[in-house]
Parts: sequence; structure tokens; C-alpha cells
Amino acid sequence: MKLINAIFERNKLLAYAGLICLLVAILLGIYAPFNSIEVLGLNSMIKPIKFCLSIWIYQWTMAYLLFYVNNQKRVKWFAYLSVFVMTFELSVIIGQAFIGGLSHFNQTASLGGILYGLMGVLIVWVTAATLVLTIRFIFQKTYSIPASFALSIKIGLFLFVVFSFFGGYMSVLNTHNIGGKMGESGLPLLNWSTLYGDLRVAHFFGIHALQVIPLAGYFITEKIQEEHKAKIYVWMIALIYFAFVTTLVVQSLLGIPFI
Repeated sequence: MKLINAIFERNKLLAYAGLICLLVAILLGIYAPFNSIEVLGLNSMIKPIKFCLSIWIYQWTMAYLLFYVNNQKRVKWFAYLSVFVMTFELSVIIGQAFIGGLSHFNQTASLGGILYGLMGVLIVWVTAATLVLTIRFIFQKTYSIPASFALSIKIGLFLFVVFSFFGGYMSVLNTHNIGGKMGESGLPLLNWSTLYGDLRVAHFFGIHALQVIPLAGYFITEKIQEEHKAKIYVWMIALIYFAFVTTLVVQSLLGIPFI
């Protein structure tokens, strides 16, 4: 409860936007068993539920972490941009789910294809804005938190940006599967391919460095008082995590399924 209160105190816009995403995910989850529409062989509600949950976690994380950026005017501008882009993306994903259409990898000349293109442009825009904000945070002169925790936030933000752009690679390929077509056997709910390499796995773990690395940095900072030693541990965790995600990238490019 203390963490949730801090999120709403730090950035109400991102906090409430995230809460709405969570509520929409719950409503779609209630409706899903009654939905008969399928996309690529799956209940069409599964994808919007996953994206609603992912964006909820993303917006609450950013609400908490961007509090430490000194230039809060930039953060406010970023929050408006982020909410606008994520609202557009979810609108497309949910709308397409209800009509049984593809929200991603839609290369047609129809409305679905146009919306997919616009979605891609907006995601690049907000990711570039995140990169700018990350650079500003990395080079700001003072921090209100211990240096080791600040370091973990810097790394988490940077890896998030890197693996967000990796999502664009899937758009270039017009598929997330390597070695076979989309829509065949996959893991429950996540739907990661169990037959072929699936780029979504590395993308998923890569963007969630935004949560994993700062969380590790927080606990390291709490346990280790010596700043230099705490920084070493943060770097160790970050390098291990980066190696793990890089392995997932190579695995998927070789056409090997995650599980």
C-alpha cells in the first residue's frame, strides 16, 4: 500500500492511466470465457489482456522512477505523450480483437494496416522520448537517492529503450517467429512459440529490465552501505541479466523455441 500511495503521489497521470489499464484487463478477463472470436487460433481477448497488464506495470514503474529526474517539466511532458501513445495502442489492439483482426504485423492497405503503421510511428516517438529522458537522467548533476540505486535506474531505463527498439526489428521482419509461421503451438497465455524461435521472448525480458534492475538496485542499496561495493553488485546483476536476454535473442534468431 505504501508503494501504491507513492506512485499516485509522484505522478497522478501515469498512476491513474495505469489503474485504468488494470481495470480494463480485469473486465476483458471476465469477458474472455464468453468470447468466441479467435485470432491466429487463440481467444482474441488474450492479447489485449496481456498488453493492458504490461502497460499498467510500465506506467506505474515510470510514475515511480521518473520522480528522481530533476527536470520534472520534461517528465510531465513525457507522461502526457506516454499516456496518449499507450491509449492509442490499446485502442487499436482491443478494437481489432473485437472484430477478429490483426493489430500487429498487419500489412494490408485497409484501416487495420494504416492503424498498425500509425501505432509503429507513435511507439518509436515515445521510445525516442524515453531515450532523451534517460540521457538527461544519466547526466544530471545531483541525485536525491544513493548512487547505486540511481545507477540501477539508469541501466534499467537504458536496457528498456534498447529492447523497445528491438520490437521494431520484429516489425521489419513482419513476424515474431523465426523458422515457422505465426499462430501455431505456443505456451499457455503467453503464446510464445514452442516450435520455432520467438523474438517476443527476448523483447519481453528486455523491456522488463525496467523493473528488474532498479528493484535489484533498491535491495542492494538497502543491504550494502558501502557505495562502491553496492555499485559493483548492481553492475554484476545488470550484466548477468543482459547476458540472459542476449542469449534469448540468439536462441530465437537460431529458430530455437524458448521452451
